[in-house]
Amino acid sequence: MKIEQTELKDLKAIVKLTIEPADYQEEVAKQLKQVRQKAQMPGFRPGMVPAGLVKKMYGKGILADVLNKLVGENLNKHIEENKLQILGEPLPNDAETKNIDLDHEDTFTFAFDIAVAPEFDAKLSAKNKLPEYTIEPTDEMINKQIEAYTNRFGEYIPADEEKGTKAEVKPCKVDGELFAKVYGNDAPKNEKEFRARIKEDIERSLAEESKYRFGIDVKAAILKKMEKVAFPEDFLKRWVLATNEKMTQEELDKDFPKMIEELKWHLAKDQLMKEYNIDVKPEEVEGFAKRIAKMQFMQYGLMNIEEEHLTNYAKEMLKNEDQLRGIVERVVEDKLNEAIKGIAKIEPKKVSQEDFDKLFK
Repeated sequence: MKIEQTELKDLKAIVKLTIEPADYQEEVAKQLKQVRQKAQMPGFRPGMVPAGLVKKMYGKGILADVLNKLVGENLNKHIEENKLQILGEPLPNDAETKNIDLDHEDTFTFAFDIAVAPEFDAKLSAKNKLPEYTIEPTDEMINKQIEAYTNRFGEYIPADEEKGTKAEVKPCKVDGELFAKVYGNDAPKNEKEFRARIKEDIERSLAEESKYRFGIDVKAAILKKMEKVAFPEDFLKRWVLATNEKMTQEELDKDFPKMIEELKWHLAKDQLMKEYNIDVKPEEVEGFAKRIAKMQFMQYGLMNIEEEHLTNYAKEMLKNEDQLRGIVERVVEDKLNEAIKGIAKIEPKKVSQEDFDKLFK
């Protein structure tokens, strides 16, 4: 088999594969033999259908399948051996591909357009300043959480039509019984300890919000560094339309800037993972899933969830491919953010929840 690639121009090239009889004849003959052994046709005993008849009936389809497999395997092999970081997938080049005539030709040429990722440097340095926010919990936050607990574990009082009263929940007392319902066997002994524990829970929750914001700022800094990196946009638009049949040109034009931004971020993460030797272990993925599960339970006031239950819940989450993919991405980004903290200039900032929320507006 002969494989040729044109010189890269504007990050694009054409790859031509020329397939000759020696490349496919043996495999085609093998498959025809297998078909003949199983073929059943009136007038012939099983396995005794004439080879010529089998070839006439099935030969063209088998040849097409073998050619298709050879093209796919060798195109991928060419990309891997030449260490080409392609964008999207190779697209057929109809202008450079000769008409395929399986009846009268025995040598076939297939041509494909490919596009490769541009060269860039996504690494940050000490010149990059990144804020790291600490959100300070307030007494008001603590009081609201206590109010939520007293309502959650309070008494439901049904409506009384005769007395003209409406249904309501009577808050429970802030005492040892409430502490135990919220925190289980490891419950605080008094209200002071209860408030301190709630403050710790709020701090952990706010720390997650701060971590999320830091990730947004890291991504923004990296994308700013890559804002002048150019891509073969005509190829990418053609590829998106080829792989998304329902997408219109109008929709593509509208969404394309966002697609390019996400492509830059994807390529940047790949580069930085190699630069900082970042990999993701299964136990890290499960641990992150447990963190998510715990936070979800906390939102419902369930603070004392047993470890076994958290583990089982996390494992169920990870059975969903979309959730698994999303969690792996979060773990990668968390590890990337930690690596960048040791490189960029971090500026600690204490803020209120109100001021922190304004950052997202």
